[in-house]
Amino acid sequence: MKRATRALAACSCLALLAELSLQARASSARDAQQVHVLMVGRGPALAASEGLDARHSHRSRIPFPQDPELNLRVRLPGGIGQAPAADEAGNLIIVHSEPRLSSLDDKGRTQWTERLPSEASSAPVLLSDGAILIVTRDAEALLFSRAGKRVQRAALPFSDPRRRTLAVATESGGALVVSGSELVELDSGAQILRQARLRGNTGALLVSGSDSIAVSETGMVERAHATGDFEFVGSFAGSVGDGAAMQAGKVFAIVDTHKWLALDLATGEVGMLATDPASTLSGPAALFASGGAALIVDNGFVSKRARDGAETLRVAIGAPGASFASLARGSRGARLISDTNEAVFAVQPGNDALFVAADGSVRRFEGTSCLDPLRPTPTPHAVVFSCRTGQLFAVGDKRP
Repeated sequence: MKRATRALAACSCLALLAELSLQARASSARDAQQVHVLMVGRGPALAASEGLDARHSHRSRIPFPQDPELNLRVRLPGGIGQAPAADEAGNLIIVHSEPRLSSLDDKGRTQWTERLPSEASSAPVLLSDGAILIVTRDAEALLFSRAGKRVQRAALPFSDPRRRTLAVATESGGALVVSGSELVELDSGAQILRQARLRGNTGALLVSGSDSIAVSETGMVERAHATGDFEFVGSFAGSVGDGAAMQAGKVFAIVDTHKWLALDLATGEVGMLATDPASTLSGPAALFASGGAALIVDNGFVSKRARDGAETLRVAIGAPGASFASLARGSRGARLISDTNEAVFAVQPGNDALFVAADGSVRRFEGTSCLDPLRPTPTPHAVVFSCRTGQLFAVGDKRP
C-alpha cells in the first residue's frame, strides 16, 4: 500500500512537472515578441551615439575646457565615415569608409583596427558595458569588445538596409536600431528582443529609462514602454528633417525649417517656442539643462535660446567678412554640441571651428576648416573635430 502511495505521488509530481513545462513553453511562445528588461542604466561613455546620448541632446555630460587651444592635428588613412564615439577615458571609436573600425587614444594614436564586412550605416554605438555596436549597410549587427575583438555577428530583418539607419543604446544594456520604419531592439549580445513597424520613416530615435520614442520624418511621435507595442502620442504636423531631442518629458524639434516646437509626452500637446518665417532653422539642436537650446540659423549662425524660445545670443560661425555660402551649398549643414555650462562648439563646411563660451565670448581655431565636418566629439580633456577626409583636430586647455 505504501509502495502504491509513493508511486502515485511520484506520478503526480511527474505530471505536475510536465504540466509546468508545457505551460512554460506556451508562455515562451506567447512571449516571443515580448521584452524582459533588466535595467542597468546609462553607460559612462561621453559620446555613445550620433546624438551623444540616447536622448539625442547633443549635450556633453562634462564641461568643455574653459580656455581651449588647438593641441592635436592628425590625418587618418581611410577617411572617417560617421561621427566618432568616445568612451569615458577619451578613446575615440572611428568607422572608416574602407570599411574598417579603429580605436584611437587621446593622443590620436591607433590602439587597434579591424576590417568590417561592409560599410557602417550609422555612427558607432557604445553600450552600457562599453561594448561597441556597428550596424552595416548589409543589415548586420556587429558587436566588438573594448579591445576590438568581434564577439557577435547577427543579421537584422530589414527589407531595405540602404534606407537611413539610426541606432542608440538602451538602459537595459542593449540598443534600438531602426531602418526606415522597421525597428528592432537588441539585447547586450546583439540578439533581437523584439521587432516593430512604425508609422513612417524615422527621423529620430530616443530613449529615456525604459521608454523608447520614435519621431518620424513627417513629425509623428510614437512611444513604447519596456513591453508592448509602439503607440501614437502626438504629431508636430510638419517635416522634422533634422531629427528631434528629448528632455524633461518633452520632445523638441525644428519643424518645417522655421519653427521650434515642444511636444509634451504626457498629453501629446504641442507648444510653439519660436517661429521665424524669414530665417531657416536647422539642427540637430543642442539642449541645455536649463530648458534652453542652441540652434543653427541660416546655416551660418549659432543661436542660443532661452527656455521660452527667446533668442539670447546670435554668433556667426565664420569669422567676420568670411564667405561661406558657396562652400555650404550642397554640403552637410553646420553641427554643434553644448555642455553642462551652456558653452557651445560648432563646425561648418569651409570655416574654422567655433567656441562660444558660457559668458558669450567667442574663439575660432585657425586651420581647422574642412568641407565635410562631422559632429564635434567631447573627451575628458578636449573636444575633437573630425572630417570625412580623415582629418582630426583636438582643442583642449592650454598646456603649462
